[in-house]
Amino acid sequence: MKHSLTPSLLALALLGAFAAGTAQAQTAVSSGAAKASTRDAAQAAAAEADVARNQAQAARDAAQQAAASKRAGAQTSDGAAHAEYQAYVADQSSVQAEQAARDATQAANQAGAAYSAAAGGTRQPDNAVYQARQAANAAQAASSQATAAATGASLAAQAATDAVNAPPAQPAPVQAAATGPVEPQVTITSSPSNSIVGDYKIDFAAMDSNGNGSISRSEAKSNATLSAEFDAVDNNHDGKLDKQELEGWM
Repeated sequence: MKHSLTPSLLALALLGAFAAGTAQAQTAVSSGAAKASTRDAAQAAAAEADVARNQAQAARDAAQQAAASKRAGAQTSDGAAHAEYQAYVADQSSVQAEQAARDATQAANQAGAAYSAAAGGTRQPDNAVYQARQAANAAQAASSQATAAATGASLAAQAATDAVNAPPAQPAPVQAAATGPVEPQVTITSSPSNSIVGDYKIDFAAMDSNGNGSISRSEAKSNATLSAEFDAVDNNHDGKLDKQELEGWM
């Protein structure tokens, strides 16, 4: 004897089958989106790791250039010291770039593992997407660090090259010392002459009316030329002219 489902039981069975089908469809859609997201994150992380490794190589090359400049020798002691310091800076930057490249590579590997887990269904889709994106972000940060370190190494290498090529400072010019006798400094000034063309010969005894051995300003008035040049002839400015002052007039 066959049993037939009642309408209520049939409805419940249909609803259960529909719900199961919907859940499977949602799971398929979620799994597909997770695979796409983890794949994109893994590819981005791999690209960042490539950039980081290239930057690490550039930093190594710059460090080697700085070391070669230091070994070549500088023209001055200051240049040698500066080159040695810059070579050290370049080497440290290279070490930092190498570490950043390793970090980026590790992050890329983690992103790839998350993608493989999502594609193989061995990990929950949400977890795989989260882990892949975290790894991609870490790879990008490490790539930026490698780029900054490579830039620092390049600048240090150029500074080391400039230091070894810097020429010595030019010495200050030395003023030659005088070898002969030093002539006293003479200041020459000019002034209009107060000489008046006239009679430059006098009779001292006749002009010295009071016989005191000198000629006063009033006694000199008898000779217009001497009177005009009295102040010029009066060398000691005592207001009178003696024979020594009038030596060329007698």
